[in-house]
Amino acid sequence: MTKFEDATTEQTRQEQYQDQIKDADRQLKDMHLRALEDEKAFIRSKTRCDSATSSASSEDDDELRSNSSGQAEDDGDLSLPTGVITAPNGQHGPRRYENCFHRVKLMQSEIIVERGITRRLAECGKEVMPSICHDSTNYIITDTIVDELFGERILSGLRSAGLDIHKIVVPADALDETGESSAERHKTLKVFSDCVDQILERGIDKRSAIISLGGGVVNNIAGFIAASLYRGITLVHFSTTTMGQVDAAIDFKQAVNHHKGKNLLGAYHPATTIILDPELLQTLSRRHLLNGISESIKHAITQSQDMLDYVLQNRHMLDDKDQLVAYLEHIIRMTIAHKVPTLSGDTANDYNEMLPQYGHAIGHAVEFLSLHMPESDCALLHGEAIAVGMCITAEVAFILGVCTRAVVDKHYAVFEQMGLPVYVPRYMSVDVICRKMCYDKHYVKQPTMGLAVDIGEMYEKDGAYGHSISSSTLRQALLANIKKRDATNALGKSDGSK
Repeated sequence: MTKFEDATTEQTRQEQYQDQIKDADRQLKDMHLRALEDEKAFIRSKTRCDSATSSASSEDDDELRSNSSGQAEDDGDLSLPTGVITAPNGQHGPRRYENCFHRVKLMQSEIIVERGITRRLAECGKEVMPSICHDSTNYIITDTIVDELFGERILSGLRSAGLDIHKIVVPADALDETGESSAERHKTLKVFSDCVDQILERGIDKRSAIISLGGGVVNNIAGFIAASLYRGITLVHFSTTTMGQVDAAIDFKQAVNHHKGKNLLGAYHPATTIILDPELLQTLSRRHLLNGISESIKHAITQSQDMLDYVLQNRHMLDDKDQLVAYLEHIIRMTIAHKVPTLSGDTANDYNEMLPQYGHAIGHAVEFLSLHMPESDCALLHGEAIAVGMCITAEVAFILGVCTRAVVDKHYAVFEQMGLPVYVPRYMSVDVICRKMCYDKHYVKQPTMGLAVDIGEMYEKDGAYGHSISSSTLRQALLANIKKRDATNALGKSDGSK
């Protein structure tokens, strides 16, 4: 590429970025206008209700005002610039004053994907860190494992850039129930509270930043801390896992776990800046690499055949240390490019909620049970459980006539080729999975799921992408998955379960 072509490409990228900023501004203005219209509609409806009630018996109203000076005085006091007075209890009953208020909060995050950026923080630290926190005390939240690998690099780099930074280290397990390193067991209210205690004891102000350095667990803990302190302060992510770089850090949702289920306590709070250095992923085990790639495959299945083709056709690069970072960086960029529209787009329907949650209604239950059932000999990582969940969700779609058998088979084939599990673990029964699913955030009386019609296409009915799934259909899908697993075992093959 010539220098002219390179400059032109960079100019095009900058123009696209500015267009995205303008689109976000337009969406914010539209949200304000819709909120104002909703408020006007509320007042109009209340006024009509009040007028209809008053006109129905104006004589009674006159009698009420003449016979009750106290009520008349109250009515006079309520002649305020906003709000409405209604008579829900009849003209002789007490009047009701009603009003409403709202504020639209812009949630916006800047994402930076750059190889080696964490090695250059002394030069670019102030450039990438939000300016609001430059003169305040800021806190890195990391875990014991990541701290040994990158803690000093990030801390010294940001301090060399002239920032006041302190570090808090949360527990992590070198080997947990999954047989891998993880901090998932420590994604709790106690760890959250311990971090908050340390921060408040040392000192903080409303312009301070919480900086996460770690995978999805640390990203979530730090995010929930930032959302809670002073009802919301600046959040910055340095994500160090594939799961964090393609999924956990690229979101507004921050949460910790509860003993009843995963991510049950949390808030919506955006990171101002998300910094992703693909070089940091070289320290991960293959299983942890695939853990995040599973979430990328989710976006490929629901949004892009081309993306799925790239992931599958180039999977050999996982075994080549010279090509690994390039492969992962391309997957990260593709995943972000497909995920960002679901975070920035219209909220008029549930597409933007159901698509990122594809496979999760079942996957969350399978993941939780694999961690907590005494019969489990090797718990599943999040992406592994979601792979199982996506295969069973495809079975649901087939049972309902939404997709063909070929689409279901494609689900199983994709994850098996990548080396991810596809079957319910042998120690889990249909009953125990169904019971645990009642604590999923999309479960009311029946689980709600997004379904794939084909690779790259989600099923829509009457403008909705979330579909209530009956207990009988769910059980049938789980049994279909278990039947495949048992048939695989009978043939003496690996059953793709843990």
